[in-house]
Amino acid sequence: MDFMLDLEDMTGFYAVAFDPKGKLGWKSNKIIDPDGYPGYDGAQIIEVLTEQVDERYLGYLESLDIPYIFAGETEIDVNFALFKLKNIIGCETLLLEGGSIINGSFQRAEVIDELSLVVAPIIANKDDKPLFMDSITSNFELTKAENINGNLVLNYKKSPTALR
Repeated sequence: MDFMLDLEDMTGFYAVAFDPKGKLGWKSNKIIDPDGYPGYDGAQIIEVLTEQVDERYLGYLESLDIPYIFAGETEIDVNFALFKLKNIIGCETLLLEGGSIINGSFQRAEVIDELSLVVAPIIANKDDKPLFMDSITSNFELTKAENINGNLVLNYKKSPTALR
């Protein structure tokens, strides 16, 4: 069973953490940015978990008033998680800022409709992970390109004629 606070008490500004096994150690139920960066500071944390999470972790989340939803038995089902986030919480749009594993999960679920990429003059380490782990083929069309402080910022939208 999912644990939800009274939706009236929630901010409408969320930080959704995809945490399959329940390992994140929050100190508060909201993101606290010491610099007060408006992109994150004060965002209500919501955990997306799998059924394999330890009961003690659920108690920990409940003690901090951090709502959580279950979206899969041993792996997160991205589509089910998005369905719950939309229909239970009212979350319509997500900004995905993850690592290669969660990025790959969203990409394979074919739920990414926009990409923003930054090309910076930095050489990668040989052990660096790809942007999308275990990806499938999908097409995006360039909508905007800017040079910002010597970095190329590229914006793409999902191509309506995506390959399958």
